[in-house]
Amino acid sequence: PMGSAHPLNAPYEAFKTADRWITIGGANQRNWLRILDVVGATHLADDPRFTDNAARMANRMALADALAPFLAKRTSADWLAAFAAAGVPAGPVLDIAEMHAHPQTEARDMAPSLNHPIAGAVRTLGAPVKFSKTPGGVHRCAPRLGEHTFDVLREAGMTTTEIEAMIDRGDAIAL
Repeated sequence: PMGSAHPLNAPYEAFKTADRWITIGGANQRNWLRILDVVGATHLADDPRFTDNAARMANRMALADALAPFLAKRTSADWLAAFAAAGVPAGPVLDIAEMHAHPQTEARDMAPSLNHPIAGAVRTLGAPVKFSKTPGGVHRCAPRLGEHTFDVLREAGMTTTEIEAMIDRGDAIAL
């Protein structure tokens, strides 16, 4: 229901620019005021609907409507440069192809390639949390239907004979 908006902070959501969409992160009062300076809407700081985060959240839709015309005036690249210079968290909204090609996606191994036994080389989602001392990652494709039936049911205490009987009855699938 909130679209791209954050449930606790405003403005913290995607906005349409002259050419595409960006996300702006106004997670605190300081960033809110910086956003107003960057977009040239300092008068909104005095609007009682937007004086603090609680008021902005209560009037989130009106806030987005108030900011939208300012952000529609310039390109995403212009806004992102301006927000970066002001120290405001902001970033482009990427499509899937752009996300896969993004240097940060590659650097964090967020879309690793794996060799699927049927589909061949596929890209999948990587582990979002990275730890230096206990690195994780994606090392194999999702299992095919029935690929681990024997392993799982044996772990649950069933014998090979019991598992084969389930398969013969159609109560389980195995590769």
